[in-house]
Amino acid sequence: MSTPSLVLGLDSSTEWLSVALQLGDGSVLQRTEEGGARASQRMLPLLAELLEQAGLSLQQVGLIGFGAGPGAFTGVRAACAAAQGLGHGLACPVVPVPTLLAVAAGCDDQPEVSRWLVVNDARMGEVYWALAECEAAPARPGETGWRLAEAPRVQSPRQAAQHWLRRFGDDAAALALCGNAWDEHGEALAQELGAGWQAALQRARRAAPQAAAVARLARREHAAGASMPALQARPLYVRDKVALTTAERAQHARSLPAGQRR
Repeated sequence: MSTPSLVLGLDSSTEWLSVALQLGDGSVLQRTEEGGARASQRMLPLLAELLEQAGLSLQQVGLIGFGAGPGAFTGVRAACAAAQGLGHGLACPVVPVPTLLAVAAGCDDQPEVSRWLVVNDARMGEVYWALAECEAAPARPGETGWRLAEAPRVQSPRQAAQHWLRRFGDDAAALALCGNAWDEHGEALAQELGAGWQAALQRARRAAPQAAAVARLARREHAAGASMPALQARPLYVRDKVALTTAERAQHARSLPAGQRR
C-alpha cells in the first residue's frame, strides 16, 4: 500500500482541540488549544493556520486520522465529521484511532516504559481506561509500535481499581499511569488500590490525546491495511448513556469527598 506523504491528525475528544500534520520524513507540526464546545468551530480554521505555517495545501493530504474515542461525545463526533468530510472531498482514506492509545503513544519521550495504564475522565463519576503496550522500537521515523493490550472500557473508579487488582495484583511497579483522570478521580482510586500502587499513582502523568500521536498511529494502521473510505469511519463508543439525570447527578455529588463537591 502506498505511503502518504502528508498525514492529517485530528483530536477533540477531551477539553483540548489538537490538529497535526505529519510530513513524509516523520516530522510533525501541531497546534493545540482549548476545545470543548468551540472545537467544531475552530477545527478547520486551526487546520488552515497549520497548513499556511507549513507552506502546504489541503490537497496534499493523503491520509486522515482522527481521535475516535472514547471521549466527550460532541468532541468525538466533531472530529469524526471533519475526517469524513475532508476525506470524502479529498478522496483519501481515514483511520479511526482509539484516543486512549493516542494518549500512551504521546508519551513516547519515555522509551524505557513499555506498558501504560491510560485513564481518562469519563464524567458521570466514571473513567475510561485501557492498557497500552509499546512493541519493538519503530523501524523508521514516524512509525509507532503501540497497541492496545486491553480494549477501552468505562467503569466507576471502584470497578476499575478492582479490575486492576485482579489483573496486576498489589504491585504496580511494572506499570506507568497516564491520562487526565487523576485530578478528578485520583483520591477515589487511591482509596481502592493498595499501598503497592501509591508510588505509581503519585507518578501518574497528566496527559491528553495529541493529534501528532493520532497521525503517527494512523500512518501505521494505513500501512497495515486498516484504513477505510472516509464515509465508513465511525466513532468508538464504549458508553451508550451520555448524561446523568438530575437525581443521578445529586447522588454522585453526595458520593464525592467533601473537597471535590461542587
